[in-house]
Amino acid sequence: MKNMKNISKIILGILAVALTMASCEDEDKFPLNVHLDDANKAAYVRTVVNQYLYLVADIKDATFEATIDVVVDNVAQYDLSFTLISASGEYDTIPLNTVTEFPTSISYTYAELAELVGTNIDDIGGGDIFQFIGTCIDKQGRFWENSNYTGDITGQLAQRNGFSFTVLVDCAPITDVDTAGTWVADLQDTFGDGWDGAFLTFSIDGSTTAYTISPDQGDAATYDIEVPDGVVLEIFYTPGDFESEHIFQLYSPDGELYGDYGPAPGKCVN
Repeated sequence: MKNMKNISKIILGILAVALTMASCEDEDKFPLNVHLDDANKAAYVRTVVNQYLYLVADIKDATFEATIDVVVDNVAQYDLSFTLISASGEYDTIPLNTVTEFPTSISYTYAELAELVGTNIDDIGGGDIFQFIGTCIDKQGRFWENSNYTGDITGQLAQRNGFSFTVLVDCAPITDVDTAGTWVADLQDTFGDGWDGAFLTFSIDGSTTAYTISPDQGDAATYDIEVPDGVVLEIFYTPGDFESEHIFQLYSPDGELYGDYGPAPGKCVN
């Protein structure tokens, strides 16, 4: 009986420690909630950016401009970091700014941002993403980031975009060949089981059609795409799973090879 009591005490002790640790973990998360009293209200900032989408030709001479402001006067510090997401390689996330006075405006040319992560603005291509990541420290010393927000923030981009926001480089229209006529898209999958959710899109004056390799088609599929004269043609790729298996070639209406893409093709073909 004595041993049973000791075992019961040990079990109760373990449960108490586990509950205490779980409580601490929940407290450390500080989920964002904008409906609490002022002393406990979530710390967050609004970040207004001058433009979120550029063509490749435009971003080379463009400037990233943002104004950072608080919604409630409970933010002691806001830290902004930056990285580049690109098919050309992997890039580190680097500190960009520490803000302690609000509102504050910041400005960098995109050429400067590219240089900060170790590349050149001339190497930026369609489909590249300038990714900005923010964190807050409130006046009680608590730390806030994109991973600890609640539904109060989720549906309101203007309130949470200070934690994670992007500037995109869009795919440019095809202009270097005569687009009118029959384009040929030859798609291959090196494993032979289809494109695993990936697809190639032809956008003709904004009307899109997707092409892929189904599991039944296996290792290849070929499509003839008719493009009328005088339209805006954009061609872009959306990845799926097992990207190292996906390859395609495009032939322009003149019969010449326009481009050979993959494995793991980038978003834009031009």
